[in-house]
Amino acid sequence: MFWTLKSNAQDWEKRHQFAKAYFGVSNYFVPHLSNGNYLTEEGVIAFSKSGFMSPAINIGATHFWGYADFYISINTASIKMGKDKINNAYRFGTFTGVRVYPLASKEKTIRPYLGYKFSPFRYRQEDINEQKFAYTQVKSVFDIGLGIQFPKFYLTLEYSRVLNTSFETYLSRSVKSTDQFPDQTFQVGFNYMVETTKSASRDSNKKLNKELSSSNQFGLFLAVGPSSAFPTASSSYITDLYPFLDDKAFPSIFADIALGYHFTKWDLITAISYRQMSQKRSAYALDLNIKRKSISFEAYKFIADYHGFVPYLGLGVSYEDISLTENNNGVEAPSQTSSIFTPSLVFGWDIRPSEKGDWWVLRTNLRYFPFLELERQQKSLSLQFIEFNFIQFVFYPQRLRKLNRM
Repeated sequence: MFWTLKSNAQDWEKRHQFAKAYFGVSNYFVPHLSNGNYLTEEGVIAFSKSGFMSPAINIGATHFWGYADFYISINTASIKMGKDKINNAYRFGTFTGVRVYPLASKEKTIRPYLGYKFSPFRYRQEDINEQKFAYTQVKSVFDIGLGIQFPKFYLTLEYSRVLNTSFETYLSRSVKSTDQFPDQTFQVGFNYMVETTKSASRDSNKKLNKELSSSNQFGLFLAVGPSSAFPTASSSYITDLYPFLDDKAFPSIFADIALGYHFTKWDLITAISYRQMSQKRSAYALDLNIKRKSISFEAYKFIADYHGFVPYLGLGVSYEDISLTENNNGVEAPSQTSSIFTPSLVFGWDIRPSEKGDWWVLRTNLRYFPFLELERQQKSLSLQFIEFNFIQFVFYPQRLRKLNRM
């Protein structure tokens, strides 16, 4: 589709009306939950769970002149609506989603939309001895809602259904049960819209774009943004030896910092990226922690341009410094360190209103590491993650200096 539409990307005014950013807050409501189970000397006993709400911070933008809305919704701590007999908590991670408007959303309108989003869902429960169990799984969520736009504000009212909600819990290291994630949610969102592209439609930006399009000069950039990592493969070390641990526990949010050069005429980037992440698993007095420092050397090529939506594809080689610690019932197991090189696939997109004449852009980076893992006791600990850096601020100091002179 992008190759087909590439010829339409030269309309200067239309490019600068392509997207409109927003920032805001949401609240996700879950009024009803299934019963849970806990273990006593008499056997397995059921207990009821009260509902909860999950406040979140929104970052997004309407795209394609109001026909689509791409966003992330960063959930904070869940707030229970009642007190339960057994301590338990559900938590949503960061929702990454899209809303599609059959009729374009614009100022002073109410428009229906269909949506899809995904996020890690996490469940945590304590037993009667305050031993903890946790389980994490990525869930798909389908939405239907209304978007209401004002000149400065953007509201959403949303009903959602979650797919495949059943999962297994461990009530002890050896006793299993079944449970469910929430199967439906309600959301209210309030956002403030920010115009970030019209100011870049000036003649000076147009002249700079023309000059840079025929040159590989002024391509130095510095980029920074929050990132997350999605485990894509199971670890036999966990599933075979410690199945009560959270096999696909998510690393905590981390910073993605990059320094690189944009060969503007060729639309080719070479860059060095640094990330530092930590993945923790803990249940029934067993703690397993992996820390990873990653320096990636990457090259990627932009392959199309549709009114400022510019996807890219490339390859990387990453130097990984990895350390593992394990504590079982207070006994420290031998730690493990490893320093290796591993390949990665790099892909994503830029939002570039002026094609090649912007001194700052928003970039989305994704990396996939198909072969990265640790070996421990002849078994594997998978680090085959998809790293997802939804919004990265990219600053071109040479372009800014050139634009100011013009």
